[in-house]
Amino acid sequence: MSETKNTSIYAKLGQVMKAIKAIGKNQRNEKLEFNFRGIDDFMNELHDLLADAGIIIIPSEKEHIQEQYTTKNGTAQFRTRLHMSFTFASTEDGSSVTADGWGEAADTGDKGYNKCKSIALKYVLMQMFLVPTKDLADPDANAPEPVVVKAEDPDLELVLQLVKEAKSVEALTKVWNDNAGMKSNKAFYAAVQAKNRELSANMGA
Repeated sequence: MSETKNTSIYAKLGQVMKAIKAIGKNQRNEKLEFNFRGIDDFMNELHDLLADAGIIIIPSEKEHIQEQYTTKNGTAQFRTRLHMSFTFASTEDGSSVTADGWGEAADTGDKGYNKCKSIALKYVLMQMFLVPTKDLADPDANAPEPVVVKAEDPDLELVLQLVKEAKSVEALTKVWNDNAGMKSNKAFYAAVQAKNRELSANMGA
């Protein structure tokens, strides 16, 4: 018995999500000095994936707000805010899901509206498909740095054991001097003092 193909929009969106690759911030805004991912990056990555999955996107404008203001240098600008609705539909069974997004842009001419549409679509695509910002590294690609035990910072437990095993004041003094970096450690200092009293008492007995 052949397995029934799932043609629902949810299955198709999941197919695209599995296939999408990382989209890095490879574009640069030189004026404001920051890197970004443009709508072209998303379209180039997603076009074939959506086509292969059989998904079309139908945009619809819900709210359009535009304000005019004057900058400090006297230039007239338009601030545009656009509320868009994007319907993702399966070309096989007609099932669909809708996602809303806002775009905001400022422009001196008539480009603000188109900028808003692009921005709204970009963020809907980014959030819907959880687009990764970079490729995940193979765990075997990196090796942890070896742990180096500094001579002046030996393991406290080991040092305390050496103090305990000291058979003479001379041996205890050597442990103290060999671990000069530990002299400020209260536990080490107290152990040496206690052992010194013990050894001194045995010598006088």
